[in-house]
Formats: sequence, C-alpha cells, structure tokens
Amino acid sequence: MVERNKHLANVAFGGAWSEEISEREALGVIMEVLFNAAAQCGEKDVRDRPLADALDYVYHNVEKGPMLVAGFQKALLEPLPDVREVRVKDYADMIAVWAGY
Repeated sequence: MVERNKHLANVAFGGAWSEEISEREALGVIMEVLFNAAAQCGEKDVRDRPLADALDYVYHNVEKGPMLVAGFQKALLEPLPDVREVRVKDYADMIAVWAGY
C-alpha cells in the first residue's frame, strides 16, 4: 500500500479518479467484513462493531441498502447454522452486486 501511495505522490493529476480509488478500497474492506461474517456465522455470533459499521455503510451508500441490510440481519437470525451461512452469503453477494463490487 505504501509503495503505491509513494508512486501516486509523484503523479500530477486532476479529476476525481484518485477519490474513486479510495472509495473502491473502502468498499473492498466492507465486502471483506461481510464475506467473513458469512463464512463464520455458522460457527459463532459475528455481530460485532466492524460488521455493524459495514452494514451502516451499505445502508446509507448502496442502492437498495436498507432492504439488503434488513435481509442480511434477518439471515443472521436463522436458527440452523448451515442455512444461516447460505442466506448470509446470498445477501453478501447481493450487496456486492448492488455496490458494484
């Protein structure tokens, strides 16, 4: 990461493309949190601060965010671990599509 930032520091540019890189990186972190939650939700309660923050971002910044977050949270409450994992992953996949990830 530092090497890329050092490289970009030497480039004179205008426009918003550098901001898009930061937004894309942030979306990558958010999706990593969501996919990790999906992978681990069958074994443990994954509802923690990073997940809450990721879902808050989705809620406010992704088209259909409120609906997707509600579905993701409902899927986390599924009592059967195998079914819970599948449903949470399905919602993580839908969020990725709607977020343009």
